[in-house]
Amino acid sequence: NTTANTNLSTKQQRTTSKNKQPQNMAACSGFLGQPDFWQEEGDAPILKFNNDQWLQNHTAEAIAHAKKWIAAMGIPESKVDFDRKPLSSEGARIFRADANRTFRSEPNRVLMIKLLSFCSTKFGDYQQSLGYVAGVLLIFFDPATVFKVLTVLNDSPKYLPGYWRGEATACAVDGYVCLKQLKPPLKEKLLKLGLLPETFVQKWFAGVCIHHLPYRLLFPFLDGFFAHGNRFLFQFFLAFFDEFENDIMTANSNPEANALIRFESAPEPRLEAVVRSAWEEKYVQKVAAMNFHHERIIAFEENLSRRLQGANEGMWMKQDDEIEFSDEED
Repeated sequence: NTTANTNLSTKQQRTTSKNKQPQNMAACSGFLGQPDFWQEEGDAPILKFNNDQWLQNHTAEAIAHAKKWIAAMGIPESKVDFDRKPLSSEGARIFRADANRTFRSEPNRVLMIKLLSFCSTKFGDYQQSLGYVAGVLLIFFDPATVFKVLTVLNDSPKYLPGYWRGEATACAVDGYVCLKQLKPPLKEKLLKLGLLPETFVQKWFAGVCIHHLPYRLLFPFLDGFFAHGNRFLFQFFLAFFDEFENDIMTANSNPEANALIRFESAPEPRLEAVVRSAWEEKYVQKVAAMNFHHERIIAFEENLSRRLQGANEGMWMKQDDEIEFSDEED
């Protein structure tokens, strides 16, 4: 009887374990809630930084993080019975390319293409970083909810206004605003190494580190971003360069420093320390004390204005690509 009871208890535990994950996933309206999600999407590019199967092992925790993100923005999940039909035309080729670079399942790709097309139509432009953010959000929410979130991120001054444009000047401006806050020797070293802010803040800010941080660090990072907006991105910027100041100052080449800034050579425990310290009061107060309107004007005028003027003026130059033939005959 004891053996029988033990076997029955073990069987019940296995049944409970099997049922537990679908219950967690049933609370998720995104792709993660699909019964075959891991079979279809287990090696999807969007999961590249799902190290050590963090998402599989922390499904309920990850869903709780995601629900906290939209709650911080005051966005309720959509109740719309959304239309899954593909668009009659997929629109710009970049939408298909970015969907293919994000998910494996064709039905999921089709939904992402539709979402990106809607975004481009409503926002008047498209930038690949938007696709990164859309990809992560689609894991947890239906496309209608994701569209609401992306709308607020794109339009609200609190988040990423102007960051998701083909020519993301606003993102570059904020990169230079942050650069100015660093110690002069560190700032000069970065510029000497050729690490201009626009070469890396696109991934940090516009792409909110989605293709750089391992998921176990990305999710608390996104907690900070959705709660505090782009100010948390600036706090992260300052915390990162405080943590890695000596590494940058002793770097001998652009590739060496660039690998650090792309987090490829940055030890994960130190990145964890950066994400954690970005919440610290010293960074909160420093960023809160900044006059962003004034600093953005200065950053644009000193670093980008002439460059953009020259590039756009050059579009009017005559091109010597037409061959002129003489009217005279030999």
